[in-house]
Amino acid sequence: MNLFRRYFLFRSILFISTFGITIFFLREGRGLLQLLIFLLIFIIDEILVYTLQKEVKLFNILIDSTYLSIFIIFTGGGISPFVPFYFTLIVLAAYLLSPLDSFIIAGYVSLLYGLIGLVIPTYIIKRLILFDIPEVLFSLPDVLLNYIIYSLSFIFTAALSSFIVERFRKEMVRLSVTTEDILEAIDYGIITLDDKKRIVWINSITSTIVNRELRAGMYIEEIFPKSFYRSLKKIFSSEEKEIEFEYRGRIYRARRNDLRQGEGIILLIYDITHEKELEKEMQMREKLVTLGQFAANLAHGVRNPVSSIRASAELFDLGVKSSEKNRRLKKLIIEESDHLDGLVTNFLDFTRNFGINKVEVYLKEIFEDVKNLLLKSKYFNDKIIIENRINKSLKIKADYALLKSVLMNIGTNSLKAMLNGGSLIFDAEKNKKIVIDVIDTGCGIALDNKDRIFSSFYSNFNDGFGFGLAIVKKIVELHGWDIEVHSKVNKGTKVRIII
Repeated sequence: MNLFRRYFLFRSILFISTFGITIFFLREGRGLLQLLIFLLIFIIDEILVYTLQKEVKLFNILIDSTYLSIFIIFTGGGISPFVPFYFTLIVLAAYLLSPLDSFIIAGYVSLLYGLIGLVIPTYIIKRLILFDIPEVLFSLPDVLLNYIIYSLSFIFTAALSSFIVERFRKEMVRLSVTTEDILEAIDYGIITLDDKKRIVWINSITSTIVNRELRAGMYIEEIFPKSFYRSLKKIFSSEEKEIEFEYRGRIYRARRNDLRQGEGIILLIYDITHEKELEKEMQMREKLVTLGQFAANLAHGVRNPVSSIRASAELFDLGVKSSEKNRRLKKLIIEESDHLDGLVTNFLDFTRNFGINKVEVYLKEIFEDVKNLLLKSKYFNDKIIIENRINKSLKIKADYALLKSVLMNIGTNSLKAMLNGGSLIFDAEKNKKIVIDVIDTGCGIALDNKDRIFSSFYSNFNDGFGFGLAIVKKIVELHGWDIEVHSKVNKGTKVRIII
């Protein structure tokens, strides 16, 4: 319940109860009609205040003080039993408004009480009072003493209530800041809902998750994007207290905690994308361990027969005049045996767990080694130009042998893509991060195939095994780096390693 509603409820109880008590005692006496008219005016005012206002203002309590003063006149003037009700209005001003407003109300009710007790002639007061009061109670010394006591009490009440309320507010702010800071520091979404699924409190992480500003007072089905709420509403319409769903490429877990007596719900929303990725990575590691064991057995089971076949092929026509057909068959057997042996070797490389030994590596030096090896490659021809543009002072921490393997794989693919000639450029630069680029002007990669190039058993080339770039990605990630591929068909490809 907000402050305005609390104030409205308080003034309704205060005035209607005092009216009710007075009407009960005067039900057979004079002045009942005046009191009922006054009650009607107050009720009309209640309706106007509730419908036209959304917050408490100073003039509301000033008007209430005036109402109370009129009521005090009807019930005894300066000696009315309802005079102490002024104190409630002073305290109310301190609580709902400010210390200054509390002192303003204290001064205003002192003025009103002075008018009732000292300024308005006694005979007028007597005519307005709805019941008989002994004359002795209207003696000037008594009235003056009452005024002084009450006025000082009003000021003291304003000071005391302002002090207490300010202390209370500061403590509440301290507690609120501490609690909200803790809740804001938590890296998952927290939403508190009332029984109508209206937001009572929400932390900023939730707004970040849905990419929309959320505020208290909003209804949950109206503020969340439809796709997000469609997943989330399952938690409200079933017995399940925890669900997982995907939104904008991220995976979330939502958990519902019901408040006591059905007063509302606390909803927790976790981003578990990283957790799921770790689970997949662990599953992949387990598969790779199994695959590695299988690969070792397979290599042993395949390599021995392949070696025997190759050796037999080389001896096939030894000492015998061979025909052209036999020579072609021999060549084919040897080539396919080598191809099968290469496939087994690549498969073993892909499945084995690499040990990493980082040392200081000068990029210019390692690229020169790679360049010299590529110049001797069977895929190199005189129409290809290989250029090393890397600054000789640029160095990184890396496993020399593994990095060399990465660059050889990428460079070999570039040569395969430029059988009709072209340029292969090695470049690197250092800003916030070190970026290594291997750029070729070859045939490029089709957009449909771009997402598959790092997959095992996939190759753009007829003589490829489909493990080269898969191994490259594995080694790059093992170093904690990133790799990107930018390519256009018939324009060329740029492979970028970000360190």
